[in-house]
Amino acid sequence: MKTLIFSLIILFSSSFHTFAQTNNSQPFIRIYDLNGKKINKGIVVSITDTSLELENNKGIQQIEIVDIGSIKTKHSTGNNVLWGSSIGAGALAIGGAATGSQDGGFLVWTPAEGAAAGLVVGAPLGAGIGALTSLFKKSDTYIINGQASNWDAFKEGISN
Repeated sequence: MKTLIFSLIILFSSSFHTFAQTNNSQPFIRIYDLNGKKINKGIVVSITDTSLELENNKGIQQIEIVDIGSIKTKHSTGNNVLWGSSIGAGALAIGGAATGSQDGGFLVWTPAEGAAAGLVVGAPLGAGIGALTSLFKKSDTYIINGQASNWDAFKEGISN
């Protein structure tokens, strides 16, 4: 059981360490084509008069403005729900495992049962909190439709 708890601590600490080193000087955006289908997402690397460069898990990619229908800033609500669910499940699982005992008393559970209960309770609780935080997220939508005039408005809005 100690190995499981230690592994979870290492897992969560490494994911927070990785998250803390992301480049937050430029915004995260989602790009949709002229039909409203998401075609790309990532961190803005550069914006030119005719294209946009994004960095994501596939590397740096260039998208021409004629292919862009709209751009939405920030992550979707699902991202908040996923993070909240993961953090809630992990925290309550560790807490449940840590409080487990086999001493006599009214409520008795093993560390494994406590961890399982923490997962079952923590995942939906964290997901709910993540959904609530998305209500306060101020994301913007820029309609481009492949037009240079709309592109100029996006460049101005994203730099502010």
